[in-house]
Amino acid sequence: AEAERVMRILTAVLKFRACRDNIRVATGAMEVRGGNGYIEDWVNSRLIRDAHIGVLWEGTSNINALDVINRAVAKSGGHETLGRALKAKLSAATAAPAAFRAEISKLVDRAVAFAGEVAAKPKHERLARLATDALYNVASAALMTWEGATAGVNGQDARRMILARMVVEHRLRAEDPLEIPASDWEEDATAALLDPAPVSLDRAVEIVSA
Repeated sequence: AEAERVMRILTAVLKFRACRDNIRVATGAMEVRGGNGYIEDWVNSRLIRDAHIGVLWEGTSNINALDVINRAVAKSGGHETLGRALKAKLSAATAAPAAFRAEISKLVDRAVAFAGEVAAKPKHERLARLATDALYNVASAALMTWEGATAGVNGQDARRMILARMVVEHRLRAEDPLEIPASDWEEDATAALLDPAPVSLDRAVEIVSA
């Protein structure tokens, strides 16, 4: 029953974000090729058209967000079930820095509480997309922390832990767009992510903790 509720809410959350992000990725691919990406001689123009199918046939972004908040959250408490599942993954990721896991755990609590507050009153319906985004981002951060830690312990690529910090920094923490970041950690993170060599657990922990 718990797994069913998690799948119920995550399906709609992932449809909401994956379909929207697909448009951004396809547009970025077109920009890489410049004019060649625009003309019909290349595949990019078709990819742009196809990318929009997700936010039309799979349900518009508003419909998916309302499905999350008005149904999965309000009717079945899926956000609380999801929160417990994410915190269990964080608890299992013992190779990840404790302070980083604790921060994500608190963000999970905040996202779950926010989703519940939005679902509780019809007048807050305009915040459904924001609440759905929050659930997506904390799920991404928690799961990639667990995946990176698990892979690193097994001697495999731990780079997903670095991606988890990217999510925390750029999606879940307050940022001043007119201020140069105080830390240079992202330069090391970018270098590690672009390096085709696997990222060791120790290197991932160092970058996440910087």
